[in-house]
Amino acid sequence: MRIMRSILILLFLIGSAVRGQDLSFFQEDITFTLDKNYFSVDGYYWFANQSNKICESMIYYPFGISSEREKVDSVEVYNISQNAIPKIINRSKNGITFLLSIAGMDTAVYHIKYIQTIAGDSVKYILTSTQKWNKALDNAEYKLMVDTRIKLTGFSYEPDKVYNIEGKKIYLWKRSNFMPASDMLFHFKYR
Repeated sequence: MRIMRSILILLFLIGSAVRGQDLSFFQEDITFTLDKNYFSVDGYYWFANQSNKICESMIYYPFGISSEREKVDSVEVYNISQNAIPKIINRSKNGITFLLSIAGMDTAVYHIKYIQTIAGDSVKYILTSTQKWNKALDNAEYKLMVDTRIKLTGFSYEPDKVYNIEGKKIYLWKRSNFMPASDMLFHFKYR
């Protein structure tokens, strides 16, 4: 187990060096859904390869697990640009590592979603991993859809707008040139 962990750390560091030279992560559009039992994340992530050759890199995608009682029930990763399911190299309770592949001088959009059980009065989505790319996101949009039986009591980022549509509250955040200083936290209670 220790050897596998060391190999994954090494691959992550090598991947970080490659990303710094050729790959950039420049946009994300994520919809969160919060109900009594689950926190769902459904996101689109844009990457660019600025080199002339195909670029492959290991990407670590963390989950916002904050308690031993929370777990991720399902994870899906899909490369929309290549109409392919990338190989998940490693999966742990805290995240997944998958192989990102982009042709030279091209962009790719990846669709990643997962469902996490709720074990308390708050949930977290990891935003600070963006800092590892050493570049702010050009554009980021986040939407949180909440069942009306749940009342939000706090946020790490105040929403830009709030809508009431078909029995749900929808919170919206839009950012440009965004380098997250903290993760996205949602505190709530049940009505």
